[in-house]
Amino acid sequence: MVAPPVMVSFAITRRCNLKCPHCYSESVEKPHPKELTTEEAKEVISDVARLGTRMIIFDGGEPTLREDLPELVKHAADEGLTPLLGSNGMKETLSRELLRALRGAGLRAISISLDGAKPETHDSFRGVTGAWESTLKGIENCKEEGITFQIGTTLHKQNFEELPE
Repeated sequence: MVAPPVMVSFAITRRCNLKCPHCYSESVEKPHPKELTTEEAKEVISDVARLGTRMIIFDGGEPTLREDLPELVKHAADEGLTPLLGSNGMKETLSRELLRALRGAGLRAISISLDGAKPETHDSFRGVTGAWESTLKGIENCKEEGITFQIGTTLHKQNFEELPE
């Protein structure tokens, strides 16, 4: 018998509020016309749980742009999965209100993308001026709401010298 995957990454949307030139998920500003409904997404989550998987990472695009994210997180927790989140951490979408709802739904931790120690480095990599400042505020929101988080950095030739910072 083949062991189930320990962790599954579930891209619940291609919608995103950034314009990263390196984007691999072909993110767009509006939901993709074939995006799963809440019920369809819950079916996928249940299927993942039935496999024996232990953790599910909700990512995208930017998963916080889905209004049903707390419902999906709760469903994952109810199915016995450890729900995690991969986010760009922007304060506009990672608000304290959303964080409270996600914590109440069972979210265990968030990985936040921060790709430079300086605003110009991160903003250039993420394609939006002001993204660095907004992400730092999103991180502060996590601290204030008691949400465990980690910083995820993509090293590249424009930021590797900033890593110690």
